[in-house]
Amino acid sequence: MPEAVSLTKILHDEDVLLDAAIDNKAALLAAAAEHLGRATGLAHDVVLKALTDREKLGPTAIGRGIAVPHAGIDGLTAPAAVCFRLAHPIAFGASDNNPVDLVFVLVWPSDKRSGLLATLGGLCKMLRAETLLQEVRKASSRAEIREILADAAAEATPRPGES
Repeated sequence: MPEAVSLTKILHDEDVLLDAAIDNKAALLAAAAEHLGRATGLAHDVVLKALTDREKLGPTAIGRGIAVPHAGIDGLTAPAAVCFRLAHPIAFGASDNNPVDLVFVLVWPSDKRSGLLATLGGLCKMLRAETLLQEVRKASSRAEIREILADAAAEATPRPGES
């Protein structure tokens, strides 16, 4: 089974964007593509097309104000991520009809897609914790958000001998 990558291994302080003034889903995907293009060295339009194509398959909003857009990209050598805490929630097509204010965007090498799925599963499980969501929404800095996520990931990681 492919190993999940901890979000905090690919999400650095500069990849956490606080109180971003983004008005809609298209603008969010464009901002994510711009950021991830710079972070990965890929062209912005390549990243945007991959994210947009994936979103056309169905919304990546998972409810409770969270979206997790993601895509596999040919030519990408390592996974990358960006986290947005939005200044104002935006519509994202969530099944619970709630707008989103927390968005975790992941791009992955397309030849390692199973690692993406394992990582998404772990992230979605971690984001079920209401306390974690409240802490992320109240955090005052990028570093604080990363610390909250790192602590949650460490708690979720099984210790040797546990299952």
